[in-house]
Amino acid sequence: MAFYADFAGHYDAVFPLRGDVLKFLERELPAEGRVLDVGCGTGACCGNLARPGRPCLGIDLDPGMIAQAETRHPMAEFRILGMQEVGLLPTGSFAAVICLGNVLPHLPLASLPGFLSAVHRLLEPGGTWLFQTVNFDPILRRRAHVFPVIRVPERGLAFHRAYENIAPGRLEFVTALTDPDRVVFRGRETLYPLTTVGYRAMHSADRWQPVRHDADFNGRDFDADMDSGSVWVWHRR
Repeated sequence: MAFYADFAGHYDAVFPLRGDVLKFLERELPAEGRVLDVGCGTGACCGNLARPGRPCLGIDLDPGMIAQAETRHPMAEFRILGMQEVGLLPTGSFAAVICLGNVLPHLPLASLPGFLSAVHRLLEPGGTWLFQTVNFDPILRRRAHVFPVIRVPERGLAFHRAYENIAPGRLEFVTALTDPDRVVFRGRETLYPLTTVGYRAMHSADRWQPVRHDADFNGRDFDADMDSGSVWVWHRR
């Protein structure tokens, strides 16, 4: 996970929490009750959602990300904890669990059913489960995919992303952060993505109640062939 440790100090500059996304989360998540953010990164969602009556816990496997989160967002609670360890948290203790920013595909497919069952147990009756990934339906039909470069002019940074060695249920996520004079870091991580049909099938085992399946946080209709679009999926316990 060295890529994430290197990225921690730059993450918020490259991927700032957008105000419209925060408004969306405020609208869709319960107004009260505990919220769990799985793969919280530098804690922007937790820190901005936390308030009296709605405490937020963010978990991430990378100590560098958690250190940034604790420094920047003292209103929320953070722990170094991986997705495969969510079952260690108290059963029925959350009104909502979220997993955003393409975090879910980091979990090996063999571990996904157990993770979803653990999330189901963590939620209160009627609790909300919301996850977001890249729309992998068109990407998994290719051999490689390159994303547009994200530039941070005020820091002179450019963030490069690509998927390589794409195969069913597996690909390599290749990254580089550069400034005009050097490569700040390079990263290569294995991801384990599914098509939307695959993610739906994974939710069939625990009596999940499907709520919505959108292409973005504005409620746009999902299109499996939408190039580089996203997937936002809601379920209730």
